[in-house]
Amino acid sequence: MSTQQMTGREADAELDQALGDPFEMLTAGEVATWLRVTKDWVYTQTRAGHIPHVSLGRYVRYRRSAVAEWVAQIERSTAGRRW
Repeated sequence: MSTQQMTGREADAELDQALGDPFEMLTAGEVATWLRVTKDWVYTQTRAGHIPHVSLGRYVRYRRSAVAEWVAQIERSTAGRRW
């Protein structure tokens, strides 16, 4: 079934399945693998306050849905730009 033929609930369920648990907390290494960047890049973006994260003492975690929304915002803001 194409995405255009799906109901809103079906499309949401398919997206959830593709992304995994939206409330899952990820490590910097897992975010790096997911975004196909280096772990150092993730930490740099974290220190700069760009990528959404949660500080848990000396640990830093990233909620999957927050990172996905952050990427979507970047995508929307750059959609009309020319290279």
